Amino acid sequence: MAFVAQRFARSLAGATALGGAAALAQLAQAPARCDDKDPPHPPRYPFWVKSVFHAHEIPSVRREYEVYRQVCATCHSMKQLHFRHLSNFVLPEKRMKEIAASYDVVDGPNDEGEMFTRPGILVDAFPSPYPNEEAARYANGGANPPDLSVYTTAKHEGLDYIFALLLGYRDPPAGIEVRDGLYYNV
Repeated sequence: MAFVAQRFARSLAGATALGGAAALAQLAQAPARCDDKDPPHPPRYPFWVKSVFHAHEIPSVRREYEVYRQVCATCHSMKQLHFRHLSNFVLPEKRMKEIAASYDVVDGPNDEGEMFTRPGILVDAFPSPYPNEEAARYANGGANPPDLSVYTTAKHEGLDYIFALLLGYRDPPAGIEVRDGLYYNV
């Protein structure tokens, strides 16, 4: 959608510079082309949160957060989410403050110009499991685990994609070699 808006804005800017008839010719001669093959699409699952009501079950969201904390957070980051985003929605504010304080956050610089660590507070983002992208790639066989904070909205049909990804691990078909430490996913 952003690509279409950018293309329209560029065409409109060019149209203003060229004049009326030339602008219409420019817009008519610029068909959208895509020579790439269409990637496989995940099946569409009937998740309740995709409905008109967009409702979340709080106990389910709490379980999902615990799964993230105990399993997913070892590889994936959530840089765009802060502890305050879950406060009073997923867990009470007091509990979220305790969880935030359990992390050491690099802050600074202080009066002497040095960075320091302090316990986390609600306005801090969820810490990344790796100090940088190179360390993440090294620890994961060359693949950088994606940031999960905006994945459902950044990826087309994000909920279905993540669900299909989690269910898609299989033994590789005959003839396909998978490097050590990696797994085959349909």
